[in-house]
Amino acid sequence: MRELLALLHEAYAYPVDIEFTANFLDDGSYRINLLQCRPFQVKKELDMVIEKPVGISKSDIIFKTEGQILGSSAVMPLDWIICVLPSEYSKLSQSERNAVARIIGKLTHLEGKTPGRIMLLGPGRWGTTTPSLGVPVSFAGINTVSVLCEIASMHEGLVPEISLGTHFFNDLVEMNMLYLEISPKREQVILNEASLQKALSLFEKLLPKDSKWADTIRVIQSLDSKNSRQIHFYADALKQEALCYLRDI
Repeated sequence: MRELLALLHEAYAYPVDIEFTANFLDDGSYRINLLQCRPFQVKKELDMVIEKPVGISKSDIIFKTEGQILGSSAVMPLDWIICVLPSEYSKLSQSERNAVARIIGKLTHLEGKTPGRIMLLGPGRWGTTTPSLGVPVSFAGINTVSVLCEIASMHEGLVPEISLGTHFFNDLVEMNMLYLEISPKREQVILNEASLQKALSLFEKLLPKDSKWADTIRVIQSLDSKNSRQIHFYADALKQEALCYLRDI
């Protein structure tokens, strides 16, 4: 594999991202087939040293995760969290899941209403062509998003494999979008889905004609009715850790 990657690196004059298969034969030998490769772009901002927030109480944490963070390190307030609740999404039929994907595209492209920094949270793979594995959006439907999160959770019988952003990796790089995974069953990972479910949602105000999806899709500006606490996000690409939490304005 080192020889393969080195050869491709030399040909592209750049590090590469690859997909491959390994076929194991009866005699104990194996054959590796290269399926595709593409330049693996790395921006200088990845080396940025950022300060981790400290003293955050567990009750103020929306999620905390370690591992699988792609993109530039960031510390920023969020205007919206658009969350497709895994517990609700798992109940939907295939056609309904396709409808959810279209609604997400509407929310992220509301003329005059879409804010600057949006985090998109949802179960499984964003951009999959198989609705049972995630939300089947196109990249054009989510290209206004700043942070893209894939939750490795669907229902008790299925833990979907995350995509690591490979569906539209070059698009993520071009748009400077940050990708991360959240695996709730992993030690040290926290996902406060109950708070996201209970928080005041802007969905019906923004898309009143699509109110039937209000229980599945949440659009959250704050986690309290007075909007006195702002949602903040921290991600360190070098340490591979991220934290989304509440902070007093």
